Amino acid sequence: MRELWVTRAELEELSQSPVYFDALIGEEDSAFLFRKEVMLSDPGVAAQRVTPRWPHHLPGDAVIALTGQAGLIAVRRKGIVPPGWRGHGVRIRDARFSAPALLGEILFTRVEIARVRRLAGNVYVSFRFRMWKRSAEGAEVETFRSEQDAMFFPGE
Repeated sequence: MRELWVTRAELEELSQSPVYFDALIGEEDSAFLFRKEVMLSDPGVAAQRVTPRWPHHLPGDAVIALTGQAGLIAVRRKGIVPPGWRGHGVRIRDARFSAPALLGEILFTRVEIARVRRLAGNVYVSFRFRMWKRSAEGAEVETFRSEQDAMFFPGE
C-alpha cells in the first residue's frame, strides 16, 4: 500500500458530511487506509454514561458513520462517482464488533471496493471494512469488520 497523508481538510472536499478521520494514510488499487484518534468531541462519545469497566469509546453508530465516510471518499478518489453525488448504505452484512476503540486510541480503517455496478443512473458498490487499533505491545487488535453495500446517486 502506498503511504500518503491526505488531511481532514482535504477529505472534507470529498465528503457529504463532516469528516471524522484525521487523515487518509494509505492507498492501493481498490483499498484505502484511514487514521483516526478517538476524541471526546466525536459523535456520541462525551454523552456516554461511563463506568470504571466501560470507559468512553467510539460508539457503534459512529463506527457505521465512519464506514460511510470511508466508502464515499474511496469511490470519489477512484472516480467511480463524480463530485456532488450523494450516497447511503443499503445493506450491512456480517458486521462484527470485536473490541472497543477507547478515548485517545488510534483507530485504523481499511476500506476495500469489492464490486461496482451501474443501474438506472445510480451506482451500487459493495465494500469490505476492517478497523483495528494497536495494543500496548504493538499488536493489531481488530475492533470491527463488515461487508456493506451502498448506493450513490446525483445530488441535484
